[in-house]
Formats: sequence, C-alpha cells, structure tokens
Amino acid sequence: LRTLYTRAARAFLHRDISLTNSLLNSAFNFLTPPHSSPDSLDEQRRKWDILRITFEVTVYSSPPEDAATIPASLRSNAMVSSSSLITSLHARSVRLFTPAVRPDSAFLPASVLVTLAAASVKINSPTVGRSIIEEWLARRAPSDGEGDGYEKVLETYCLNVLPALDEWDYAHEFLGYETELEGNRKQVRETHSISLSVL
Repeated sequence: LRTLYTRAARAFLHRDISLTNSLLNSAFNFLTPPHSSPDSLDEQRRKWDILRITFEVTVYSSPPEDAATIPASLRSNAMVSSSSLITSLHARSVRLFTPAVRPDSAFLPASVLVTLAAASVKINSPTVGRSIIEEWLARRAPSDGEGDGYEKVLETYCLNVLPALDEWDYAHEFLGYETELEGNRKQVRETHSISLSVL
C-alpha cells in the first residue's frame, strides 16, 4: 500500500486521471472497514481516503477537456449536484472507518472530515460541510482536544465553513461557548474569526 500510494500521489499531481483511479481501486481492494478500531490499517485508510476524496472532487470541479478520459466510474459524479456528491463521499468514508454494521460518524478521522468539509466549500456546498462537522461534534466523545484532531475541525468549521455561509456572528458565538480548547488557543481562533469577518 505504501508503494502504491507514492505512485498514486505522483499520478494525481501529474493529472493522470486514469492511472490515479486505477491505483485507488487497487488500494481499496485491500482497505475494507476494520473489525475493531483502531487497527493496523488505520493510517493507510486515512491517507488513501483523503487522496480519493481530493481526486474525485478535483475531477468534479475541474474536469479534463476530453471527457472521454474520465473513468466511467467517475462520470456519474458529474451528473449529481455538489451537495449530493459531498453527502455521498461522506457516507462512503463513514462506512470505511466504522467497525460495525451501522455506520457511525464518530469513527471518522478528523483529517478525513476536514478534507470533506474543505471540499464542500470548494464546490459551493458549505451547508453540507456544516452538517457533517456538526454531526461529528455531536457524536464524538469529549476529550481534552488533543490527539483526535478536534482543534483542526473547529478551525475548519469556524474559519472556512461558517464564513462561507456568512455566519460570522455564529462562529464567534460558538467559540465563546466552546469548553474543550485551552484559553489561549481558543483566543487565537476567536481573533482569526474576528479578523476575517472584518476583511
């Protein structure tokens, strides 16, 4: 998987859509949902899923001039709305990381969630980005904010997703009620939020 990933990342950077798609398909033949979480393939699942999301959203938002070069499995994406695409990618990712019959967004790694939320902003569907972040925040177990990517999720939520919805006041209010971040780190987020709202 590590060797394949290097090749896939290089193919993606060179806009070789067919090869990137082929290598992604090969990788996900091995990357099935875990029997328990975490397991030995967690890191590979995260890396590959982030690459897959980034690849599919890039093809969706900036398709090649020759549509025939788009693999058949990706052509159907072009037929759906941006919100439907993000919703579908999110559901697929949740299934990939859930070690149970019923998919649960609490198992979704923060880095994958951030990638999905950023993609929602990129293709003008921040409402879906907001929804999937709020679902994750509601489902995750409270922690000290360290290690699970909580701070990065909040940063994306308050500095990217909510601003895309013109929800500056809510972003500031949300940070005011947030209780897991240390005071100085929260203050930095609030300052960024206020500065961007002024701009």
